[in-house]
Amino acid sequence: MLKLPKTTEYIGVRRYRLVATNDLAAKFERNIEAGNKIYNYVLKYLKKTYGVKNLKRPYPTNKTAKLFLAKDVLIPKILKDLYGLSKWDGKKVGIHSQALRDEYLVSILTNFGEHRKI
Repeated sequence: MLKLPKTTEYIGVRRYRLVATNDLAAKFERNIEAGNKIYNYVLKYLKKTYGVKNLKRPYPTNKTAKLFLAKDVLIPKILKDLYGLSKWDGKKVGIHSQALRDEYLVSILTNFGEHRKI
């Protein structure tokens, strides 16, 4: 059983209200477009590489293999083909966090692997 203290301590909590400005709405739209663009490119690559005609090709099953595929194959292809860059630049691509980028690609790989016909 959890023992609660006999005295109560009050703390102040600040509440912030987010006002959607035109700049914030435009940034949101750019990020959604970048995410959709990357999603479509990755899905096209996966269908071409691991799709119905290539079922015998081994597909990465664990997270480290998927992360390896994302970092060493997909990200350089995305940067070169879609944006003409050699390294990641969050201001030009639209996805600012590299960790978010990696998890996004791993989630796409996981979903494709689950829906892949075996």
